[in-house]
Amino acid sequence: MLLERAAGLAANIAQYQKLRNTADEAEQFLTRANQLGALSEKVARTRAMLVALAQAGIVIDFKPNDGPGYAAKANKLRLAIKDDPAAINDPPFDIKNEFTDRISSIADVGEKAATEAWNAYVGRRADFGADDVLSALGQVPQFRTSVAKIRQIRASVAALGLALPNDPKAAVSQLGALVAEHESAWSALAAEDMPTSVVAFIRAAANEGALVAAYTDEVRTWLESRKLLDAFRIKLRW
Repeated sequence: MLLERAAGLAANIAQYQKLRNTADEAEQFLTRANQLGALSEKVARTRAMLVALAQAGIVIDFKPNDGPGYAAKANKLRLAIKDDPAAINDPPFDIKNEFTDRISSIADVGEKAATEAWNAYVGRRADFGADDVLSALGQVPQFRTSVAKIRQIRASVAALGLALPNDPKAAVSQLGALVAEHESAWSALAAEDMPTSVVAFIRAAANEGALVAAYTDEVRTWLESRKLLDAFRIKLRW
C-alpha cells in the first residue's frame, strides 16, 4: 500500500512538473508573441505615416539601415517557427540585440525624420518673419483688431506644426487655408486717415522687406509721430 501511494505521488509530481513546464513555455511564448506584435504595430504605424506624408508632397530624409538584412532575419525566424513553434523561445539568432531592439530603433528614427520633415514644411509654408513689426503695430489703436487677427492665425499655424498630423493631406490643406487667411489679413491691414504710402511700407516691411525707396518723408513723419521708428531696421538684401 505504501509503495503504491509513493508511486502515485511520484506520478502526480511528474505530471505537475510537466504541466508547470508547459505553462512556463506557454507564458514565454505569449511574452515573445506580445513583443513581436507590439514591434510589428510600431513599424506599421511609422511606415503608414511616412507614406502618408510622402503622398501629401512632403519630402522626408529617411532611409532605413540594412532593411534587406532585417527582412531576411524576419523570414528566417518565420520559417523556424513554422517548422517548430517552440523556436520562438529559442530563435536562430539573438532576437533582442540583433533584431527587435534594432528594428524598434529604426522605427524611432523614422518617426523623428517624419516629425522634422513636417516641422520644416510648416516653417517654409508659414514663414511670417519676426513679430517685431507686428508688436509695434499693435500699439497703434487703428491696427489692434487686425493685429489680433493675425496673431490668432499665427497661433493656429504654430499649433498645427507641433505634432505629426493624423491626416497629412488634410493638414496640408488646412495649412494652406491659414496661410491664405494670413495674407488676406495683411492685405486688409489699413486704417482711416493713414496715407497709402505708410500702409504699403508697413505691409512690405512685415513680410519680405520694404525697399529704401519706399521709406519716404511721409512715411518717416508718420512713424516718428507715433514713436514707431525704432520698430524698423535696414538690412542688406543678398
